[in-house]
Amino acid sequence: MPMAPHGVTSRSLRTQHASLSDSVASALRRMIISRELQPGQRVTQAQLAAMLDVSTMPIREALLRLVAEGLVVAEANRSFSVTNTTADSIRDIYWMHAVLAAELTGRGWDNRTPQLLTTLAEQHETYAKSLGRGTQEDLFEANWRFHSSVHRAAAAPALGLMLKNTLHFFPDFTLPVPGWTELASRWQAGLLEQFTHGTREGAEQVARSSVITASQLFIDSYWIDPAS
Repeated sequence: MPMAPHGVTSRSLRTQHASLSDSVASALRRMIISRELQPGQRVTQAQLAAMLDVSTMPIREALLRLVAEGLVVAEANRSFSVTNTTADSIRDIYWMHAVLAAELTGRGWDNRTPQLLTTLAEQHETYAKSLGRGTQEDLFEANWRFHSSVHRAAAAPALGLMLKNTLHFFPDFTLPVPGWTELASRWQAGLLEQFTHGTREGAEQVARSSVITASQLFIDSYWIDPAS
């Protein structure tokens, strides 16, 4: 029986392997959703391993997971094909996310405090300052902090986990989708207004409509044929 390297337990090795498989699965999802891997395209474990610079084992585990999720189909000779994901499928994913985000936002509104309002205002100001000079990654991180503050206030971990699971099917948020960064700024401002002077229903509507708008901006950029 092979021994683990000194100072490394078999459990930690399993954790590292699982983390790599998770990372590979996330990368492949993003490649499929953003159409870097085209609908109907056939790929092999070896091709993807070379593309992502990993061994074939985490590739195989990730692909089997994506088979279960309906994003790829197992073929003969250890190859796989990308399923024909449609724009409507993308909308469905965003719709699920919008429903959960609206409920978490509503619960966050119920639990709002002066400290939360101060935090959200500061985070929105940070995001606004980054709009003109920050990188895409900077803007993502600033927007994510605003999201996290709202969701922590909701105090609904089960809903938060369900929301996180929908993100597996989302594209990379650092993609330069035209309109996304401006939409995030409007979403933050609208939510801050509703949390300060508005209603629970108003806050939910801001969250829901922003997610649906984000989905259409993404579809317009990656799923609509410019020639059509």
